[in-house]
Amino acid sequence: MADLIVIGGGLGGYCAALRAAQRGKKVTLIEKKKLGGTCLNVGCIPTKALLYSSGLYAKTRHFEELGLSLDGVGFQWPKVLEYKSSIVSRLTGGVEILLKKSGVEVVKGTARFTGPKVVEVEGREYSAPHVLLATGSQPAMLPFLKGLPKSKVITSDDVFELPALPKHLTVIGAGAIGIEIGSVMARFGAEVHIVEIMDQILPKSDKEQAKALTKLLKKQGLKVHTSTAVVGVVEKGEGLEVTIKEGDVESSFSTDLLLASTGRIPLTQELNLGAAGVTTDPKGFVKTDEKFFVNGWLLAVGDVRGGKLLAHKAVHEGLYAMENLYGDGNRRVIEDALIPDVVYSEPELASVGLTEEEAKVLYGEQVKIGRFPLMANGRSLIQREAEGQMKVVFGEGKLVGASLLAPAAGEMIAGIGAMVGAKMDYHRVEEVIFPHPTVAESIGEAFMNAFGEALHTVNR
Repeated sequence: MADLIVIGGGLGGYCAALRAAQRGKKVTLIEKKKLGGTCLNVGCIPTKALLYSSGLYAKTRHFEELGLSLDGVGFQWPKVLEYKSSIVSRLTGGVEILLKKSGVEVVKGTARFTGPKVVEVEGREYSAPHVLLATGSQPAMLPFLKGLPKSKVITSDDVFELPALPKHLTVIGAGAIGIEIGSVMARFGAEVHIVEIMDQILPKSDKEQAKALTKLLKKQGLKVHTSTAVVGVVEKGEGLEVTIKEGDVESSFSTDLLLASTGRIPLTQELNLGAAGVTTDPKGFVKTDEKFFVNGWLLAVGDVRGGKLLAHKAVHEGLYAMENLYGDGNRRVIEDALIPDVVYSEPELASVGLTEEEAKVLYGEQVKIGRFPLMANGRSLIQREAEGQMKVVFGEGKLVGASLLAPAAGEMIAGIGAMVGAKMDYHRVEEVIFPHPTVAESIGEAFMNAFGEALHTVNR
């Protein structure tokens, strides 16, 4: 009998399995589809592969300004997908090898509880003193879209198998997934509409930065509609007719393909949780305590327990859950504010900690905001990527948040997160020496700008 059963082989599940195995535990991991889960197969990794291909293609349009010449530049969608698949296969294959070498038993099939601590997979029962749920989530589908042909209405899971690119794409929902996939299609020549019912894209992001990114997306050719509702979608010829309403004004346009990008729902329906004595909230999420325990024998991590539905959050929850279960007894919890968010747009928008709006609620007049425009940064100008800004937030003299709209912002945000987590004050952060010339040195200028000491921009 195993010491631990892990249900779900995505990042949260397989990383937890590896950590438990490192602690000398016998682990059985159950996965009904492919190891790596959403992130490796139909999420983070394939999306970024398409963003990389499309981003390089888009940059070639400006090569002449750099003194370079290219003849006959184009793209082949099947080859783009082939490149994406090669990366996915390499990573998922690596996960399989790691689990095998770590002694983790991998069982393929759908897990279903038949009682506390007991699950059935394809007619065979498995039991263990502890079970970890890491089943993840799937795209939500708006009810009024369910009657339309699946060839014309897709979710993010379907993008990576499209036989051909659409000439017109409509995205419902301006979250990270909608913006990233919309950007890919626009770079490859599609006309893209992004429709968001809230008053800004990325509704939980810093308002100033979201507004700036909206302008840049429009400049890149995407048609972004905020404070706008989709009030009708009907088949029309070989495509669809979409009717939107902004305020009191309705308008319609035709589209070849519609992408529903309006959130995700937990994958708990097939688990038969009632047999294990477990209930979910109205949305299907499993409730845990801050140490990831549902009860004395059951734990849950990742998307299935709600909160921010992010792969890196799932990884750390899986690791911390195993430390809480098998470690030294020290309490391992995650502070949600310190989990970085990254949107892989052009430029990227990465944030951690509090937004300006959130900080003002907590600290009132004791908030100081520092900004630095990339147009004043030498490296950004050299790379023709000077549209964006670094923004940092101080509360009562301590760094409490940051929002970076910059190339490779996602590569820089973890360092800022460490500073926020350490509650560093201005005198500490100004001691950080950023190399020159880099995009990152703009962060240091933003720190100084918050206190009226920036050198390469006007302090206001």
